Amino acid sequence: MTYRFPSLNGLKAFEAAARHLSFKAAAGELGVTPGAVSQQVKRLEASLGISLFRRLPQGLLLTREGAAYLPSISEAFDTLTDATEKIAPALNGRKLSVGISKTLIPHIPANWHRQSDALSAYVRDTCVSDDVELIWSNALDALLLDFPTQHGGLSEQSVSCGARYGGQTIYFVTRPGLAKCRQSRAMLEELTA
Repeated sequence: MTYRFPSLNGLKAFEAAARHLSFKAAAGELGVTPGAVSQQVKRLEASLGISLFRRLPQGLLLTREGAAYLPSISEAFDTLTDATEKIAPALNGRKLSVGISKTLIPHIPANWHRQSDALSAYVRDTCVSDDVELIWSNALDALLLDFPTQHGGLSEQSVSCGARYGGQTIYFVTRPGLAKCRQSRAMLEELTA
């Protein structure tokens, strides 16, 4: 069987840029320059014959086609990651940095991710913070807050924690592209268990 799909580097650049809505943040994740990510995405768009992003002065916006393409590409990379982790478990995917609101620390300790094997594979570090601007500047990937932010452009999910975490309602805030990634899903599953 012959598989027809564009360059994997282009797909990786698109997927990372779409999650972050930023070529700069995608470049940081992929270990290349923002210009390299932009060029990979341009080549991908040329090979597909469609635009995946609208390039705006304040950042990127997915086009209708880009938004439709992203879930399938993310799912494909999740499938590849799962297959790879089964045969080479030492190759973990990207780990997230998470800020935890100071008022949640009694319920969700700063080292909570180290207490769970499921989370240690997905969370690199945590800090005490409720500063949403740290997500915009890419210093943090997500925040666990005890209040809604309604901060335009970010994904915010209200979640009822399990008894282990005090049954508290928390707000999981991140960039839209990270909201449903495997790392985010693992954190939310742990908190609601």
